[in-house]
Amino acid sequence: MNNTATITPTARPVTDAARVYRPRLSFFHANSKGTGSAVRFELMSATGERDGAIFMTLAQQKSVASGSVEQGNRRYATFDWQNRITVKLNFTDLSQLLLVLKGVTATIADGKGLYHDTRAATTLINLTRQTEPYAGYALDVSRRAKDAPDATTRVRIFFNNVEAFGLGMVLEQALSVVAFGVPRGPSAFGASPFCSAPSTMDVSNMDLSSMDPLGEDEEESAPF
Repeated sequence: MNNTATITPTARPVTDAARVYRPRLSFFHANSKGTGSAVRFELMSATGERDGAIFMTLAQQKSVASGSVEQGNRRYATFDWQNRITVKLNFTDLSQLLLVLKGVTATIADGKGLYHDTRAATTLINLTRQTEPYAGYALDVSRRAKDAPDATTRVRIFFNNVEAFGLGMVLEQALSVVAFGVPRGPSAFGASPFCSAPSTMDVSNMDLSSMDPLGEDEEESAPF
């Protein structure tokens, strides 16, 4: 299994005054059978009257790796982002995930998971701590479109204990940004964990269609 995690900001800082903070954390788990998957977490800070969130996007593996670097014909595994599943995780959703990642509970809502409902689809999200056959955490997301109730899209990805520890730390720090946003100036509560300079990010006019094709910004979420 190829386990890779990356943190990629979509905009590279140029000057302190022009910084844009929109970090993305990705995990790519490809395998030689083509049955792997990938997930990325993208932080949207609270701003104005809009609450923040983390958009979680999952995709199945599309092709396997082939060739070699030495021969100059290396082709890396790809993932089917066109048929991705994107869910919007709010403050409560993130807290539910953290209960599992921090070892407080073994799964979300006693295995029932989180239920997200939109005009277009219903989505079930679950995270489970497991010890067999491998120790770690299994994230399972399934979606059923309302115009095709017999067809369900499902993506599952497994985090080992090291990945789960890092993910838990990132999500825990992100809670303050999801709740309060990024301070634009000096704060009595100290600097934001994500920056050392004022942020100019404004998501009010940002195009979210690429991340949120099914209207997740209007979803209702609750334990199933």
